[in-house]
Amino acid sequence: MILIPHDMHEWDADDIQLWLSEVSQCPEVTPAEFRIARRAATRAATGRAPNDAEQSTT
Repeated sequence: MILIPHDMHEWDADDIQLWLSEVSQCPEVTPAEFRIARRAATRAATGRAPNDAEQSTT
């Protein structure tokens, strides 16, 4: 299980990328968990809290 930092949206882009890189190298992280981490990092990079609900497209 990964823990997504709640304040990641306050980090600079380099720190977000470093965190994502470290997550990707962890052998315990499953592909599904990495997808969740990548989505959280993308939200944080745009200034949104990493746990913001995604907009529904339906």
